[in-house]
Amino acid sequence: MKKAIFTFLAFILLLSFSCKKKNIFNPEPPDELPPATMTGANTFGCLVNGEVWRPYVEDPYFLETTIFAKHDRGWVGCDQLLVSGKLKTSSENEVHQDMKMNIWCPILGENKITYSKRSFRDFNGCGEYHLDTLSPHILIITKLDTINNIASGTFEFTVISDECQDTLRITEGRFDVDSSL
Repeated sequence: MKKAIFTFLAFILLLSFSCKKKNIFNPEPPDELPPATMTGANTFGCLVNGEVWRPYVEDPYFLETTIFAKHDRGWVGCDQLLVSGKLKTSSENEVHQDMKMNIWCPILGENKITYSKRSFRDFNGCGEYHLDTLSPHILIITKLDTINNIASGTFEFTVISDECQDTLRITEGRFDVDSSL
């Protein structure tokens, strides 16, 4: 009997060392951009100076999301669409980077990204980057479904850090999100 219990405990111990923790709510993003879809797939990605950037949280807390979107139809005069993503990769689970795009009066087709002091933040580097309004800052909405709360599109813009005298070029951006949050 003791031998059976010892064997069982040894098996459990061995199994616990062989299992790698898998994050089923937010799997690690591949080193490629998500496909440009229009189904509400909750995807977001772009190239930052030519390198893939996708929202990711290493150890999300309960119901935490890396992608946030809100199509707010409560504004007087016109709607507002906010789409953002955050990247967390530290053992303390602190935000390392985040990106935000705000659109006033969103329409299908080409929109100008609204000026923002915090279009991109890099907490371990140059801090806040603001939108370079002298460069193209375009977000093309390919789907804005107010019934099913889906917002999809592509984007491209440049951000500047006054603190570091640094510029980041955001290209090939795409999102397909549930905009009811």
